[in-house]
Amino acid sequence: MLRSRGTRRPRRITSGVDHANEDERMCWICLTTEEEMPRTDWLHPCRCRGTNKWVHETCLSRWIDEKQLISPDMPVTCTQCRTEYIVVMPPLCRFDSLLEVVDKTYERMCPSAVMGMLAATIYFSAVTYGALTMLELVGYETGMQILQEDPTLLMIVLPALPTILLLGRIVSWDDSILSWVRRHNRHPVPPEQRDEQGEPLPGAPLDDNYFEEQERENPSVDVLQVGPLGTENIMRASCSFCTALSLPSFAVVIGKTLYARVESRMLAILLGGLTFVGLKGLASVYLRRCQYQRKRKRYVLDYTPQNIWRNARRSRTRSGPARR
Repeated sequence: MLRSRGTRRPRRITSGVDHANEDERMCWICLTTEEEMPRTDWLHPCRCRGTNKWVHETCLSRWIDEKQLISPDMPVTCTQCRTEYIVVMPPLCRFDSLLEVVDKTYERMCPSAVMGMLAATIYFSAVTYGALTMLELVGYETGMQILQEDPTLLMIVLPALPTILLLGRIVSWDDSILSWVRRHNRHPVPPEQRDEQGEPLPGAPLDDNYFEEQERENPSVDVLQVGPLGTENIMRASCSFCTALSLPSFAVVIGKTLYARVESRMLAILLGGLTFVGLKGLASVYLRRCQYQRKRKRYVLDYTPQNIWRNARRSRTRSGPARR
């Protein structure tokens, strides 16, 4: 379609400033002046003055693209005066506008759809786990009878079983026992290695407060705690997750083994679960206490030939005799 002779092509709006009467210009992005590289795409897009006043349009376009890669929907502003840049986009035809609206709507709906599918997967997995756990606790015949009588109620009760088991990990009673043991077995810094104010002198041995503060700053990651996704933390979280969900199975096995003379099946399973939780907690307290004592009693030797020989001999002793 030919353009009529009376219509004019709209001119591109730049800075609106007469460049001929301005001082020496320097681009605040590429730091080149007009004398070093004569160019015609100078812009004054914000309220800055002085060295930050002028910028090349090409440099600014690249800088805007880098900013919009991080936040596409956020307006781009000057880093100094916080002025929002007036970015004029070419108009779109109706078909292009419709495609853009459809694309943005699709991008917004996809995360919600993925979260919905993930929630449905977790829910049905929890229902399946709850059903299997109930069959294990009350028996197959009784469990199937309960499932057939009121399935609506079970759709609410069954997912609550793994949820309760996971929330039970929040109650860390073994930490309370460990704190009580440490309070009654403290090893303070000797008085001769303290100053007049009671503070440890330089070179004094580390006391319990130092190691306890280290544990508070670097706590162990549980299944419901948020922490960095390191390999060690993922392993601890997975162990905690498996321990919580395997509690009913251990309770059934221990209840049938140690409390077989108890007439009530549910009471025997309950006693088995309490026995498993108690033994596991006491073992955890003992292990953490041993690790704490080892860390407190560690020392570093001087790098001498005799110590090197002793350390190599100790390493060979721990690794066992070499296989031929």
